[in-house]
Formats: sequence, C-alpha cells, structure tokens
Amino acid sequence: MQTAFAWLSALVLPVAVAAAFIPLRSHVAAADIALLLALVILVAATLGGRRTGAVAAVEAAVAFDLFFTKPYYSLRINHAEDIETAVLMLIVGVAIGEIVTRGKRHRVAAHVSRSNLARVSRITELAAGGEPPGRLIRVARRELLELLDVNDAEFERPPFLDALPRLSHAGLSIPPNPGSRLQSNSHRESRIELPIWAEGLEVGRFVLTLADDATGLEFAPEARTSALALADRLGVALRAHDR
Repeated sequence: MQTAFAWLSALVLPVAVAAAFIPLRSHVAAADIALLLALVILVAATLGGRRTGAVAAVEAAVAFDLFFTKPYYSLRINHAEDIETAVLMLIVGVAIGEIVTRGKRHRVAAHVSRSNLARVSRITELAAGGEPPGRLIRVARRELLELLDVNDAEFERPPFLDALPRLSHAGLSIPPNPGSRLQSNSHRESRIELPIWAEGLEVGRFVLTLADDATGLEFAPEARTSALALADRLGVALRAHDR
C-alpha cells in the first residue's frame, strides 16, 4: 500500500500541484514554482526512495515546462533562463531522491548496529553475572534465530560427528577434507555450523538449520559479523566456566 501511494504521488502530485498554480502564473515567479515542485519531489522521494524521486523529478520538469514556460502547453522553451530552471529542477530532484535514499539506508544500518550490539551485550552481562552455561547457550540460540532468520540453532560440544559448511567472516567455507567426520545425512546440505572459539580452542558449535531453499550465502554482512561476535562472547564465557 505504501509503495503504491509513493508511486501515485510521484506520477500525479507534480502535475496536480503545477496545474493548481496555472491561474497564478502571471503573479508568481517561475523560480518560486520551481521551489514548490522541488518540495513535491522531496515528498515523493521520502515516500518511495530513489526511483519515485527520479520519476517525480521528470514529472515536475515536464509540468514546469508545459505550464510555466512560454509558449505554454508546449515542450518548447523560448527563454534560456527557463531552460536552466527546468534542467536544474531535474538535477535537484534526482539528487534529492538519492540523498533521501541514502539517509534511509544509514538510519536502518544504525538501527541494526544498535540492535546487534545489544545482542552481544546481553550475553556479556549474563556471563558477568555468573549465569550457568545452559542459560547462556539458550540466550545465544534465541538471539541467533532472530538475527539470522534460520529454522533452528542446535548447540553441540566436540567431538562433532560430521563436518558442515562453516560460517566465517568471509562468508561460508566448505570443509576441504572432511574425512571420517563427514557422514551421510540427507539434511546435511540444509545445515551450516557456527563455531564457538575461545583461546584458540573450539569449545562448541551451533548447527544452523536453514530455511527452505536457503544457502546461507544471503546472510547480510552485518548479521554475519554480529553472529560471529555473539559466538565469540559465548565461547569466552563457556571457556571461563569450564576451568
């Protein structure tokens, strides 16, 4: 619904606003109309982003040309100043759409970063409070399920019975020589492992069961980094408890 409204505003609003000011065009400077249409472009870009902002910019430039440059109701422009205004309106409109889109992206990224930092902090706080390993593992599992949007996350202690594709900072790594650890498993392809390290030792792993048709390659870099940080904090806590 919001997307449809954004496109409707981009396609209709510039022309509608420009047409509404036709009776006043002999009393209002063309530059003022251009500024008003720039605000309309801003509204469309805010609602829909870069594409709707660009479409609104084109619509506004055409509407300005048709209704406020002589000869009226023609795409021909007689005065160089009006040509400059129309071109600048188009450029500014596209720039507005880009700025709004990047601003939204930065706000989303900032929100995700704060949420991911809170996840790691929860594990750290619980570990500092002396919570038992089972409690820490359950909390980490819940956070991973939400963070990576996987179907399941099962914690295992070594030795492991099989070798699975491994989640790392670089993405997914495939075991080069699984040897005897690799066993026949019809569900193996839908699972990956998130190792739990502490002081150079692998103290455990989460076996992540992926959603249908997922490969694990689509994890966002921020989510992957946060999952690994969460695993590191859990590993430190488990290692401290095992001593």
